[in-house]
Amino acid sequence: MWAVDDVHMEDSQMSVAGDSSHAFDKQIDEESMLSSAYGTPTCSLDSKNKSSEQSLAMNDIDEDFFAENEVIDESQQIGEFISIFNKLARSNQRLALTALVESSAMPHIRHLRQLIEPHFQRDFLSFLPIELADIILKSLDPKDFLVVARVSHNWRMISEDEHYWKSRCEELSLSQHLPAPTSRVDGAWGSAEEMPGVLLHDHLAYDPWCKFREQKLDYQFGSIYYRSFYKSLYMRKERIIANWRKKQIRGSCVLRGHDDHVITCMHIHGDILVTGSDDNTLRVWSIDQGICRFTLTGHTGGVWTSHITSDGRYIVSGSTDRTIKVWSTADGSLRYTLSGHTSTVRCMSMYGSILVTGSRDTTLRVWDIEEGSCVRVLSGHLAAVRCVQFDGEVVVSGGYDFTVKVWSAANGTCERTLQGHSNRVYSLLYDSDRRLVISGSLDTSIRVWDMTRREGEECTVVLTGHTSLTSGMQLRGDILVSCNADSHVRVWNIKTGTCIFLLTGPNGHTSAITSLQFFDDDVVATSSDDGTVKLWDIKKGTFIRNLVLLQSGGNGGCIWRLCATPTLLACAIGSRNNTEETKIICLDFDADFP
Repeated sequence: MWAVDDVHMEDSQMSVAGDSSHAFDKQIDEESMLSSAYGTPTCSLDSKNKSSEQSLAMNDIDEDFFAENEVIDESQQIGEFISIFNKLARSNQRLALTALVESSAMPHIRHLRQLIEPHFQRDFLSFLPIELADIILKSLDPKDFLVVARVSHNWRMISEDEHYWKSRCEELSLSQHLPAPTSRVDGAWGSAEEMPGVLLHDHLAYDPWCKFREQKLDYQFGSIYYRSFYKSLYMRKERIIANWRKKQIRGSCVLRGHDDHVITCMHIHGDILVTGSDDNTLRVWSIDQGICRFTLTGHTGGVWTSHITSDGRYIVSGSTDRTIKVWSTADGSLRYTLSGHTSTVRCMSMYGSILVTGSRDTTLRVWDIEEGSCVRVLSGHLAAVRCVQFDGEVVVSGGYDFTVKVWSAANGTCERTLQGHSNRVYSLLYDSDRRLVISGSLDTSIRVWDMTRREGEECTVVLTGHTSLTSGMQLRGDILVSCNADSHVRVWNIKTGTCIFLLTGPNGHTSAITSLQFFDDDVVATSSDDGTVKLWDIKKGTFIRNLVLLQSGGNGGCIWRLCATPTLLACAIGSRNNTEETKIICLDFDADFP
């Protein structure tokens, strides 16, 4: 054993006084004698040294512990230090603080951080009048306003302001344009995620428990905080956009009908989907149930155009049999047969109960479908009328005579004839607020006409770049999106006449584009004869993703039509060589209320 006199304590360290071999030998002999006397095993020199080192280390820890916790009255020295620091110039104070931090141990730095952090976590809004705090937060973009709720309890309460969210939802027209949540998650929708020959990208497996999408206003156990209804509405809208852009498809449904015929037209109103075909019939489907409610029979020729009234009460159809028929949406009964055209009824447009139809007989007719009568005939085109737009007062028509005509619906007079195209006019848009007409032609050009200008000077811009027929156009503000038989989608600025983006490349369509649909101001979907449905970001000019891919694409399988709501996409699919059965695939992008 170590004798007390052999150990000296100095500066919290222990050192052996005697280091001669004789002293160690004597110690070992004494230890051996004690071991023999008490029957304990002897300890070697190495193990003894290790034991002593451990003992010394423990004493070091103990000494450090007591030194850190020992309270020493050094207030005078601290006061002098502070006094000297305060006398320094500001720049030197910063240097002194930097040197102090660099020379401090990590425990002291952690302590310093705990002292400093609260000074940077003050809720500045709590120091302002509540009216001013409201103005500051409500000037934020809605997406940023959602994030501030995470800052503090006070900010969360402000972020639930009903008036703010109501005004934002009104700006976006969410209450009018966003349909009520649906139950499209079971039944026909729940069993259709796998379809032979059709690939739906990122399809979400059916979940039988996910059946409730309504907003839950009443909670059995109450709620820890109030949530604005309009905030929930906005958040649901953001979730729906995310579903379109990147989330897995929530559900899908296949509607089979029209045998192997071409689906020529398709419309959606609420839960009702109406399809027309060259098999002389229309079918009325329940989207949520995934069933055909009834088949409308009566035409003796193919149905080439159709419409659903804004109130959803009637379905109107035009056919190669030269008639227009008005059907009841409720039971599928025939209300009127409107006769007068002498050739195929090729296009129609409707406002309220007034219907305007265009025919290959070169005329347009104005009808009152409530009365079942023809109001007037618009004559002036020299060839077939291919497209028509009607806003309740003005009728705009495009024909195979290369012209666009502007008519007064009230008296039937032709007010303008817009000349400039060198081939048939196939597509039209009319912006009644700005009195702009946009026409697409087989001459490959798109023309923008301003009806506020003098006659003969209406054409403001000619958009060139497409190499074939423009089959569809959509307008949002000054941004026009066009799809063409040349397999390209173009994004234009109609004020400057420039093509902003050409949507093509390795992810582009490889055949004629058949349909175009806007979903959000930044997102469009396109369908093609190549058997695909693609989603594009027109603000960035980038491809987002494929929604549908037909295995028969390129061999005859094609997507004829697209029709959509903010939460649903319907695709009319088939072929002209029997490689793909005729059907409608519906994809669900709805989202729950948060």
